[in-house]
Order: sequence, then C-alpha cells, then structure tokens
Amino acid sequence: MPRLLDLPGELLAHTSSYVDRSSLKSLRQSCRFISQLATDQLFRTVLLQPRETSQRGLQKILNNPNLRQIPRKIYIDTVDESLNYDGEEEQKWPQGWDNLVPQVRELPQLNAAVLCFDKGFTSDSRDRDYYHYMDFPQTPRFRFHAMHKFFSLLESLRHPIQDLGIRNLQADNPKDPKTLAKIGKVLSGLRSLRLSITSETNDAAPEHDLEYPEIRKFFKELPSTWLSPAAPSLQHLSLCSREYSGFYPHLDLSNLFFPCLKSLSLGNFCFFHDGQLDWILKHSDTLEEIYFDDYAVLYDFCIKEWNVDACALPRDTLVRREGNDSLYGSFEKRWHHIFDLFTEKLPKLRHFRIGRSNWYPDIPFEQEMDIEVGLYYNRYICCYDGYGPSPYMEGEDPKELATLENGWRPSPECDDEDRAALRKLLAKLGQSVQESYSNKHFGDCIVDLVERR
Repeated sequence: MPRLLDLPGELLAHTSSYVDRSSLKSLRQSCRFISQLATDQLFRTVLLQPRETSQRGLQKILNNPNLRQIPRKIYIDTVDESLNYDGEEEQKWPQGWDNLVPQVRELPQLNAAVLCFDKGFTSDSRDRDYYHYMDFPQTPRFRFHAMHKFFSLLESLRHPIQDLGIRNLQADNPKDPKTLAKIGKVLSGLRSLRLSITSETNDAAPEHDLEYPEIRKFFKELPSTWLSPAAPSLQHLSLCSREYSGFYPHLDLSNLFFPCLKSLSLGNFCFFHDGQLDWILKHSDTLEEIYFDDYAVLYDFCIKEWNVDACALPRDTLVRREGNDSLYGSFEKRWHHIFDLFTEKLPKLRHFRIGRSNWYPDIPFEQEMDIEVGLYYNRYICCYDGYGPSPYMEGEDPKELATLENGWRPSPECDDEDRAALRKLLAKLGQSVQESYSNKHFGDCIVDLVERR
C-alpha cells in the first residue's frame, strides 16, 4: 500500500500550501519531514502589528537561526485596533518598531512586502465647506512617516523585493523628496505591484468627495510616481480605488507601457474612450490574465465647467445640451464590443474575470480570484457632476431618471449581446464559470451571467 511519504516532495509541499494554520501546527508534531514542510508553510508569510504579542512573535523568528531562513513575505500592518475613533485619538508610530523593523533586513529569503493602513483617511484640507463627523487616527503625518520607514527598510534589504503591496494607500502622495526617492528606487525592478487606494469622504455632502485637491493631484501623479519606475519589469499590476476613477478624477495610463505585463487587475475604474482599450491591447504580446472588479463602461457623463480640468477629456470634446449649463460627453462602446476585441486581439489571454469580489468592509486586496463572474447592471454607469450622493449613478436605473429637462440618457439595453460575447470569450479561453448564483456579499441574483433586476 502506498504511503504518504512515498509521494514526491514537491507534491507534498504543494499540498501543504492548502492546509489551514491550525492543521499545520498539528503537522509540526509529526515526523521530521512533514514537520519541516508544515514549518515552512507556517512561516513563509509573517505579520507585524502594533500589539506587543505580534512584535514578540516576529522577534522570536528573527532570533531563531532556522526560522529566520523561511519568511518570503511580510505584512506590516499599521492599524492599531485599540484606538477609539470617537475619542479623536491620533495614532503614533508603535513603540518598539524603530528597533524591530530594521531587523527585518536579516530575513535572507524575503522577496515580498505589504504595508497596510486604515481604510479611513482625512487629508490636510480644512476648507470651511468640508465637514467631517470624525478625523481618523491615521493622519497624513503618520502615514507619510510610516511610508518613509517602510521604504527605508525595503531600500536596505540585501536583495531587492519583487512583490510590493500597499493596502489603503492614501490618495495623497508624500511631499518629502527623500521618501519619493526611496519609493522610486524600490519600485524599480518590481515584478508585482498592488495598490488599493483610499480617499477622503465628505460626511455631510459625499457628492463633493471628488473635489478635494489631494485626490485630483494624486491620480494625475499616479502614473509618474507609482507606475513608471516599475514599468520595465512589472508582470502583475493591480489597482483598486475606493472611488470610481479614470474619468473624474483624471487617470491617464496611455503613456505607459509594460513590456513584461502578464496580469492586469483593475477595480472601480471606468472605460469612457477608445484610448483606454488601445492601452490594454498594446500589451497583447504578453497579457495572459485580466480581472475587472466593479469595472464599468461610462456611457454618458457631464461635468461642471469649473471642474473640466479635473476630468480626463479636453473641453473641446465636450458639448452643451439644451437647457443645461454643464458640459456633456458620451461613449458608444458596449461590453460586447470590448469582449469581442479581447477575443480577437489578445492571443495570449488565458484567464478573464469580470464581476464583483467582496467590497465590505474594506477595499478588495489580493482578491482577484474571488471575483464572481457576472454582468451586473452597474457595468454601465453615468457620471453627472453635481448630483449626490455620488456623481456616479451606481446601482440605479438611469431609465427611471431620464427626462428631457435634465438631459440624462437611459442605460444601454444589451444584455443578450453582452452575454453572447462574454460566453464567446470564455469559450475561447477554455474557461468555465458558474452562470447562475446569488451573490453572498450583496444579495444580487445572477441568471445566465446577467444580473436580474
């Protein structure tokens, strides 16, 4: 009778990667070979949090010559869950981290790092028109200090890391030239970059969330600050934003090219002109995976004159509609056009997902494979600047709102065409998906790939 230990070591190692932590701890009490496999899985990823127990755990690993050889990835989670948000407490750099964090460079196999912030963010804007019910504990000062410490550590490693992630990166870049220089150096040579981007909310009037100067400046600087330094070597790019972006606030990726890009994941971004499709298609020689999480076609939009410079389209491409002082535009491509383009012009594509992952209680991070494929009705949205609670009509049926007085246009009706084109794309990829289900996170019902209203 075959024994477990008769299996190849590589297969046993791969199998152990699916075992939960509790079982791995039990396996460490078995034979020496299985114990080593379990130990390797338990300590491949290490976590540092502000609480003292977490700091002591990492210190024990650093002090053990054998365990120190194992970690490949570290999460540095700055969130102090003991703080009382209602008490207006300001978070400080955890006591003991100044001594502990630099020691991380003594992990010889470390090649991946993630910096985690709180999802709540309050910028330094203090315009009297902007009112907040609370200021979150992690101030811009704290976040910039943490980023300086984090990138100082990564810059000092014996071998440059290959995978970098920042969870809840604030939509406000550091101002310190030394920090920016460290960021650029670390980004150079990366293989994988994941950014989930949080931004400030106006509690009293959320329709003004996109009017903060920080978020507008951040998205215009995102390509040059965070993407361009990594472009020559990057194989995986994941961008996920709390706010819909691309059009307003302006995010232009057209001047970027990633010659090694294999995997692209985008969340809460919008298609609104052909140049964005052209940008994806110019990576056809390498692109193998695409993930769209709550990604939408922005089929109709308007912008107030004073906000035109904050959107992605020049003034001369926008028009007025009768009886309205805003500037309007529209995009005629539909999802079936996009699916057909991917089918025809991305010969190396092997995996495609469009739909939703879990956006509660936080912006998705490292959840591409959790996206449940489905054509949700908010795959088509409109953006009407000045309307609230968000200028993006997400989850609404614009047909019920369309009137001659306001010039709004109804949502496209092309479920059959979109479904057929998506099935054609998935068939080409040899990819099977569940076509009917109830979304456990949102309670939505998908029938034959399309959300049922």
